[in-house]
Amino acid sequence: MTGTRPATPRLDGPRGVYLRNAWYVAAWADGLGATPQAKVFLEEPVALFRDADGIAQAIGGRCPHRFAPLGNGTVIDGALQCPYHGLRFGTDGACVFNPHPGGAVPKVSVPVYPLVERHALLWIWMGDPARADAAAIPDFAWLSDPRWDVVRGQTCAEGHYELYSDNILDLSHANFVHPALVASAFTEGARRFWQDGETVHAHYAQPDDYLSEGISAILGTAGRKQAFDGHVVWQAPATLSFDFRTGEPGTPFEQMGNMPSLHAFTPETADTTHYLWATGRDFAVGDAEFSGAMRGALEYAFEHEDMPLIRDAHRLMAGRDFWDLQPLVLEGDGGGIRARRQLRKMIAAEQSQRA
Repeated sequence: MTGTRPATPRLDGPRGVYLRNAWYVAAWADGLGATPQAKVFLEEPVALFRDADGIAQAIGGRCPHRFAPLGNGTVIDGALQCPYHGLRFGTDGACVFNPHPGGAVPKVSVPVYPLVERHALLWIWMGDPARADAAAIPDFAWLSDPRWDVVRGQTCAEGHYELYSDNILDLSHANFVHPALVASAFTEGARRFWQDGETVHAHYAQPDDYLSEGISAILGTAGRKQAFDGHVVWQAPATLSFDFRTGEPGTPFEQMGNMPSLHAFTPETADTTHYLWATGRDFAVGDAEFSGAMRGALEYAFEHEDMPLIRDAHRLMAGRDFWDLQPLVLEGDGGGIRARRQLRKMIAAEQSQRA
């Protein structure tokens, strides 16, 4: 796909209901260079670009003249130039230059979205700019810590973003979808789900069991039972961490080897989701061959095992509401159900404040 830009998704009018006063992951920070990017978040077109000082900016992505995607333009003197007729827009969203005869600058502007570069990511706020508090950005400092070797990826996936959060919160699916990556720990080990304020937790533990062939090969533990501890944390709207720890049976928790991971789901539309993921390790740091194999295995699991199932489930839902379909709830759904209820509660509260 060299030399091409992804197509802008068709927007036929708002279909989804979203939490707007929250931080969403927009992109990997180092993926935004001199070339702007056209994105859609929460069914709103957005243009990402870096200004003259290299600071990442986010403004409305639809030119008010003939509605071209501003993110497909170029940056000139720190302003974003529309690719269609050359109008330029500054970091405050206002039109600052008109190249056409007469040169009068139209008194028009596009929205501006708070954008923060932190933990190797760009975080965007799609709600009231006055309420954007950078202190509320989830802590993923390990992503930019040189003590960790990180493999990562991103894609745009078909399916509602809450289905993807469900997938991470209920790891019992892994025994059936990812046979190379997990063993019986997710279905046979101890499971616990709870909520701490607005944060939802899912915890899995197995003190003395075999890991999967794939993970054992990565960790060098083939043929030996291990202690396993997995802790998923969901933060609204859809940012999840997974603390994956293993060690010899009886190893204190603090001394277990750790492979933390990030799963960030940002709705593009009601039917599509931006998915950014990363997994870190504090062993074999600097080993490019190891990283390549690890990235390949994880990418295959996420993009070729998880995503097709979630895509097909989304299609079979045929646009109907999750709760209207009266889903069967199993014991392993304790995390996902809590997250869905918490998110619905937060959206309802936000909407009542705007009413």
